[in-house]
Amino acid sequence: MNYLAQHQKGMTALGIFLIFAMLACFFLFGVRAFPLYNEYFIVQSAMESVLNTPPAKRKTTKEIRTKFLRNVELNNVERFTDQTVKELVHVKKSKDGKRKFINVKYQASNKLFKNMFLMLDVDETLELTGKAPE
Repeated sequence: MNYLAQHQKGMTALGIFLIFAMLACFFLFGVRAFPLYNEYFIVQSAMESVLNTPPAKRKTTKEIRTKFLRNVELNNVERFTDQTVKELVHVKKSKDGKRKFINVKYQASNKLFKNMFLMLDVDETLELTGKAPE
């Protein structure tokens, strides 16, 4: 037993390479996934800023989309332009016609390596209440 304890000195080169390989995989995944999640949080923030706009300034669908687009462009999200905002941002009314909802729906992908991609499917809906939160 004492003989084994004297010969066990630490990690082997193979163990160190395995740890470095795992760290590299986590780093690669993080670097590729971060822009997708960052864009997702920017879209959520833009939707909330539309909600925080006084109701008098967001009566029409065009005003809502313009406010959303202005906030997204401020954070350098290039997916939303004057042309694509009509396809990706929808303003819907409830069946009774008393409530409005803003819906943002799109798919974003980022290449992980070779033919493997990370894909984020965004489908967020937020109710546009009659009063701006204080």
